[in-house]
Amino acid sequence: MRTEPDSDIVAIHTRNYQRVLAYILRRVNDREAAQELAADVFRIAWQRERGADTGIGWLLGVARNVIGNEYRGRRRARELELKLQDGMRAQLHGHPDPRRDLVANALGKVSAKHREVLILAYWDDLNTAELAQVLGCSQSNAGVRLHRARAALAQVLPSAADPGNGV
Repeated sequence: MRTEPDSDIVAIHTRNYQRVLAYILRRVNDREAAQELAADVFRIAWQRERGADTGIGWLLGVARNVIGNEYRGRRRARELELKLQDGMRAQLHGHPDPRRDLVANALGKVSAKHREVLILAYWDDLNTAELAQVLGCSQSNAGVRLHRARAALAQVLPSAADPGNGV
């Protein structure tokens, strides 16, 4: 059972949180992301049970590593998105259809979470119950997420009435 180490981490957090947050914020320039990364730093400090000897230097070193992991994860996610887009385009070019090109381009413009839901629903042909299982949420939440993803896609798709869209 943790008792004394928990009080140590509270003291470490109280003493250092603002400095760790400021350090991270200067590097990621996004307050919400910086707060999440700072929480990861203190989670690591808590897991390591270093106690009162956990100084700001060690915490900033952990923060540096956490930021690096975040950037590497973002880069890998972006590379995967590009591969998926290229794969979808290659798959779609087997059967030329300007509407498919429009959809593939529009999918590249929606957020990753919307794109995931749309691909699962339409490319992988999942119903909302299956979507819920894959996404780890309730069936009604999966339906809401699909509705929002469709709305986001509709925002970036050219209007069917637009004569310049080739459809």
